[in-house]
Parts: sequence; C-alpha cells; structure tokens
Amino acid sequence: MRRETGSGTDLWSVIISPSIWALHFLVCYVSAAIYCQKLGRDAPLSDIRVLVIAVTVLALGGISWSSVRLWRVHDRSLTDDDFEYEHNTPEERHRFLSHVALMLCVLSAVAIIYVTIPMLYLDSCR
Repeated sequence: MRRETGSGTDLWSVIISPSIWALHFLVCYVSAAIYCQKLGRDAPLSDIRVLVIAVTVLALGGISWSSVRLWRVHDRSLTDDDFEYEHNTPEERHRFLSHVALMLCVLSAVAIIYVTIPMLYLDSCR
C-alpha cells in the first residue's frame, strides 16, 4: 500500500535548519565580538550570555518546529520499503527529501549547541 505524501517536502524544507544555524552562528559571534571590542578584554560576559541563550532557545525552537513538520510528512510516507529509492516517483522523492531534511535538523541542532557551549563556560572576553 502506497500513500501520497502531499506537499510539504521541498527545497525550502531542506535548507531551513542550516539557515537557522547560520543565523544563530552569526548573531552569537558578531554580537559577542562587538560587545568585547567595545567593553574591553576584561569585560564580564554575563550580559551577552543572556542574549546568546535567548537566541539559542529561539533557534532550537525553530528547528524543533521544522522537525515536527518534516516528521509528519515522513510519517505519511512510511511504507514497507521506506529506505529503498529504486523508482523515480513523487512518493520516493518526498521520502528522500524528508529523510535528508530531518538529518539536517539533527545536525543543525547539534551545531547550535556546540556554538553555545563556549559562552556557558567563559567568564570574560579574555
């Protein structure tokens, strides 16, 4: 039994998570660099830490939303041969794109956490 996936897995769904990670990376590092440049090397990072944590929560929320949306598309497309892509059908293209997009969501979430870790351990700009 084959089920149609409908719409919902396209190129935008694939690139949304890496785009969220890239924006998170830029906001965190640029704001920390400007903050440390203006206040000096001995400035405490407590003020900028709040911003980084808030941006991290927003970014992880966006990736979670994207993951849930993609999981619904993936769930509608489950068949007996879920990982076999032998025919060039719309069903298989949707399944493949939803798998790729879900894995990019996981990778982007790990990258966001990895970017945030130094801010949690550092005390000053030094």
